[in-house]
Amino acid sequence: MKNVVISGTGLYKPSHVITNAELVASYNAYADLQNAQHAQAIADGQRQPLVHSSVEFIEKASGIRQRYVIEKTGVLDPTRMKPRFAPRPDEQLSLMAEIAVDAAQKALTAANREAGEIDAVYCASANMQRAYPAMACEIQAALGAGGFGFDMNVACSSATIALEQATNAVRCGSAQRVLIVNPEITSAHLEWRDRDCHFIFGDVCTAIIVEAADQARSADQWQVLGTQLATKFSSNIRNNAGFMNRCEDTDPDARDKTFMQEGRKVFKAVVPLAA
Repeated sequence: MKNVVISGTGLYKPSHVITNAELVASYNAYADLQNAQHAQAIADGQRQPLVHSSVEFIEKASGIRQRYVIEKTGVLDPTRMKPRFAPRPDEQLSLMAEIAVDAAQKALTAANREAGEIDAVYCASANMQRAYPAMACEIQAALGAGGFGFDMNVACSSATIALEQATNAVRCGSAQRVLIVNPEITSAHLEWRDRDCHFIFGDVCTAIIVEAADQARSADQWQVLGTQLATKFSSNIRNNAGFMNRCEDTDPDARDKTFMQEGRKVFKAVVPLAA
C-alpha cells in the first residue's frame, strides 16, 4: 500500500485577540441591559435574570484565556454581540476563501510545492459562508490549483475526516496531491449572548498538503499511519440556521440559529467514541 504523508502545514491566525476579561466585561454589560429591559417580567417570575460571568468561571470550565477573532468591536458591543463584517461584491474574494488562501500558501511553501501541482482541494469546515458556489472551488481558483474541489461539513470532525478522505484519494490514485483547508469563522455563528458557551471558540484557518511519501519534497513529513471513521447523530451540538428558515417564518436571530451545546452530554458521548 502506498505510504501517504502530510508534507506541509499552514496557519492563518487573526490579529485581534479577545481576553477573558474583555469577554466578561462585554457579557456582563449585556446581561445588565437585558435584565433592566425585562425587569418587570423578572419581578413577576416570568423570566429568569441573566447571571454575570467571570474570568474564574471561564478558566475553570475550559482552561481558555483568550481567543483570536477577525473582528472584535462588534463582538464586544453589548448592544450587538456579533462580529461586524462588511459585505463584499461577488467579484471579490470571499472572507472565508481569503483566510483559506493565506493558510494554503503557507502550507504550499512548507511542502515546497506550487499551487499548480495541487489536483484536489477540500474545504472542510463546521459552517460554510454560503451554500454555493463551493468554497473549495473559489479557493482552488484563487490559488491557481488544478483538478477538482469540494466542500465538507462534519461539524467539529470536518478536518479529521477530510484528512482520511485525502489519504484515500492519494492511495487509490484519484489525486496525486491534496490541499485541505479548514477555515473556521466561528465568531459569526457562536452565541456571544450565552454565558455557558460564548468563551469556547475563535477564528482560524489551517491547511495541510497530503501526498505520496515517495513524491514529497519537504524536510518535515508526517506519515499517515492509519485512519478509522465513526459518526453518531446527536442534537447535543446543534445550529438550526439554514435556507429553510425563511420558509418557516422564524426569527433569524433566534437562539437556535447559532451554536448550541449541552456540554455534559457531549463529553459523555464523545469520549467513549473517540477512545
